Amino acid sequence: MLSNEAILYYANHPVEFVQDILKAAPDPEQKKILQSLVANQMTSVRSGHGIGKSAVEAWSVIWFMCTHPYPKIPCTAPTQHQLFDILWAEISKWKRNNKILDSELIWTKEKLYMKGHAEEWFAVARTASTPDALQGFHAEHMLYIIDEASGVEDKIFEPVLGALSTPGAKLLMCGNPTQLSGFFYDSHNKNREQYSTFHIDGRNSTRVSQEFVQTIINMYGEDSDVFRVRVAGDFPLVEDDIYIPLPLVEKSIATEYFPRRHPQIIHIGCDVARFGTDKTVIGYRTDEKVQFFKKRVGQDTMKTADDIVSLGMLLVYQYR
Repeated sequence: MLSNEAILYYANHPVEFVQDILKAAPDPEQKKILQSLVANQMTSVRSGHGIGKSAVEAWSVIWFMCTHPYPKIPCTAPTQHQLFDILWAEISKWKRNNKILDSELIWTKEKLYMKGHAEEWFAVARTASTPDALQGFHAEHMLYIIDEASGVEDKIFEPVLGALSTPGAKLLMCGNPTQLSGFFYDSHNKNREQYSTFHIDGRNSTRVSQEFVQTIINMYGEDSDVFRVRVAGDFPLVEDDIYIPLPLVEKSIATEYFPRRHPQIIHIGCDVARFGTDKTVIGYRTDEKVQFFKKRVGQDTMKTADDIVSLGMLLVYQYR
């Protein structure tokens, strides 16, 4: 592993650690984010797609693991896909770039730890699905990594705020700015003075192809919220003439469904059209998942009532 002199040097020089030890080449914006972790307690990054957020988060985890004794690094994201398939896989990829490091840092599906210190010297992946996801961590050196932070609910951040009251605790939040409220939104607005903030426009990033930018423009327009969020790294406008705001669509897409034998929520909904060209639509919700049951044109309301009763009986039988 690294000598004591090297550890002391790299603890204050994360960019050089990434270059020398991980053999990576961070771009100017990634360098600024890494340097911010040394100079500031809380760092918040909003950006468009493809600017290398996951890479800089993975570098930060490995750097902190190797240069701070007995650290704890809780990592979270709104979905299992984002956390395990992207961020956690990125950590595995970069630690393999140094053979000695690869043998000393043990990677599992949910944990990265220093050999021989699995209970005291580690990073851990916790999906931001319950309020206690980031609770119970105590150490002299703490680094919280919040990926796609705009989609993480405020209640998840409460234990983080408590931990940040102690010296040695740091926070790195990154994400596409999809929500117009919440902890991440406030870090770039009313609470901005408390953070080291970064705004990275995909049009100015060497990692984002012009083809991707042009595709988004062609599909949605340069004045659309999709362009603002996915390319420019700006928060959506949500204008008055929008029926379903983009943040609600983003939250719906990111919601994960875990079937239960006995659902906590079962709702039936119906949009009645009666006669004409419009459709009567009957649907139902079981916990996080909404499904269509029937769509009918020109249907009598009594038949619609029968369909709703039939659906209710079907759901009772299915989940009894």
